[in-house]
Amino acid sequence: MRARSLLAPSGAAMISEEDNDRYLAEVLGVLKEIFEGGSKWALLDAIYHCLLMKRPLPEWLRAAFLHTYEARTRFEIRSWDEVFGRPVPKSTHLTKERRNAEWRFRILERVRELAPPIDKGLFEQIGEELGISGTTVSEIYYDQRTRELYEMIYGPSGIF
Repeated sequence: MRARSLLAPSGAAMISEEDNDRYLAEVLGVLKEIFEGGSKWALLDAIYHCLLMKRPLPEWLRAAFLHTYEARTRFEIRSWDEVFGRPVPKSTHLTKERRNAEWRFRILERVRELAPPIDKGLFEQIGEELGISGTTVSEIYYDQRTRELYEMIYGPSGIF
């Protein structure tokens, strides 16, 4: 099977199509459990991951999406928010979330470049470079979305 590189700086490891398929199967398994537990937003996330990885939808996902979409034609829903959840939860500070999303990858890369120890001093150094506080760097670094980004790019690590 032909391997392709993930678009990441500093010579990231090669990721094979087989690895991509394993990763996608794992993600879809988790999202299926979440969806079956009543969190409908997982349906859109599962579709997103299939499209991102250029893979067909598994049967459970295809059937769930069709059933959910057809609920509209049966007048069982008033809005897509009922089906998939609000895109942005109430009381979310959009400016802060946009900033964090913008800096997330840069913070990950700087931590990798500067290496351990991962401590307050490291976060303060990175914060100085970015013009933000070390506390903000730490909050972004330890955020669940940062871990997901890290694992998507580099694989599971145990550093979080």
